[in-house]
Amino acid sequence: MTRWLTDTPASKRFNVYTRANAADVLAEPMSPLCSTLSWPKGVMVGWREGYVANFSETMEELTFEGLNPTAGLFNGYFYNNATIVRVFGIRAGLGVEGVDSAFFGSRPDTPAHASRPDDINEELSAKIPGQIGWVLSATEYPELDAHKAATIALRETRPDLTTLSDADLVARARAMSPALATGFHQHVITSSNSAVGPGILATLVPDLAVRVVAGAGDVDSAAPSDAMWELSRLPADSEEFRAGFEAFLRTFGSRGPNEWDPWSEVWETKPSLALTLIDAMRPAPDSASPIARHAAAVADREAATAEALARLAGNDEAIGTFRAAQSAAMHFNAWRERSKANCVRAINEQRVALFELGRRHVAAGHLTERRQVCMLTDDELDAFVADPARLGAVAQAREVEWKHLWTLEPPFFIEGDKPIPEIEDLPPRRSSASARVVAGDVLTGDPGCTGIARGRARVLLHPDDAADLEPGDILVAPNTDPSWTPLFVPAAGVVVDVGALNSHAVIVSRELGIPCVVSVFEATHRIPDGAEIEVDGSAGRVTIISVP
Repeated sequence: MTRWLTDTPASKRFNVYTRANAADVLAEPMSPLCSTLSWPKGVMVGWREGYVANFSETMEELTFEGLNPTAGLFNGYFYNNATIVRVFGIRAGLGVEGVDSAFFGSRPDTPAHASRPDDINEELSAKIPGQIGWVLSATEYPELDAHKAATIALRETRPDLTTLSDADLVARARAMSPALATGFHQHVITSSNSAVGPGILATLVPDLAVRVVAGAGDVDSAAPSDAMWELSRLPADSEEFRAGFEAFLRTFGSRGPNEWDPWSEVWETKPSLALTLIDAMRPAPDSASPIARHAAAVADREAATAEALARLAGNDEAIGTFRAAQSAAMHFNAWRERSKANCVRAINEQRVALFELGRRHVAAGHLTERRQVCMLTDDELDAFVADPARLGAVAQAREVEWKHLWTLEPPFFIEGDKPIPEIEDLPPRRSSASARVVAGDVLTGDPGCTGIARGRARVLLHPDDAADLEPGDILVAPNTDPSWTPLFVPAAGVVVDVGALNSHAVIVSRELGIPCVVSVFEATHRIPDGAEIEVDGSAGRVTIISVP
């Protein structure tokens, strides 16, 4: 193979694509069905519309090449378009460097932005201050709340899938596209504007900027951890636990590793994933409660806020700006996570319909595993319903090729105006030649959540490895998504390879008041499991105390 069958062309106008933030969403290669149904016909439709609604770019700019450049699929892997966000930064007066820091973290291999005359769009730039004014004043987002209710209703009104025909199951999966488009439209609005508040705070009170937005509350991706914690306090064999766990799955069952791909198992479809995380919480003392940690984070935020206001005393304009920026930072980070949760519920409705289709054809002998139905493309689903034996064989053969992509290391950046590496040229995964750390080394990244923690480094590459994490350990991960959130509860600190100001690891660590450093380049490659390390979340520094 030189190219994967669902790879997209790359934009030459918006030429830089990145795995930053993308790995938070789709850590592994996208399944063929995800990359032909869930994303291009749902997520990416809303993505493009969201950019236009946010005055980032015009629809003409995002369509003139005959493709949707908001994201790219290269060698099977999903990439965010960095240039689109950079151009918005230029038009909003933030500049390229500010955007890179806020959205993509600090990496030494970041491609430079190639400036173009049409980076400037005075008409859009004139509208952006009004949008920022809304960001700094908004305390409610009723459309987002309405969509949350609508996606919850998708689960509550789900029909008995076992009674639907094969064609009806396919139709139900496809019917989720509008909900995905709406959800990601809102996600673009919340995500694009989540850096406004923190950016202003970093100018007004740079040393307090992280503390004054901690413990925001109402973060949907943190809510499952609170529920899991309560379950972890109950005997696993009790009726109370069984009833509570059933209710948990009904409410949070759409969450799980790589949850944006309908191929992936989530808590509803594989409850053992959630049970493992609950069991990892059981040894933690009551003092590790996420509710108590959140309360401590709130108390620290209030103390930091009082200190900031004391510094700004006598300058009413600065105080007003501080208050508005603080409110915006907390609201938009929470709304960002809500918009993601809304999308994930819609994807889960695709998932369970497709899994039922796959289950039937495993029983009929056309597939060997129910998820193999996701090895088909959207255009092949109708043919599968008509001729499951022939298309089932296609799915089984394709799965072998797709699993090969998992063994390869995709480049962190792709530049559309340069040759794109072919599959056969990609190195094996985790073949990095980066030198292992020694005692005394200091790794730098970006501050995620303030505080200092010292403990044993537990390098985990997947949330399924939860059993290896003990209370007081430092979680070292490549990146995190909501399926990792319960592991933050027993952890004393968090270090991730990839992340930025509004990434999942930052938002959750601030909710729980856990010292966190993100964008520590190749931390999982360089820090050996079992090393004693110190995490300084205020300075963005990881110090190696000793190595095994």
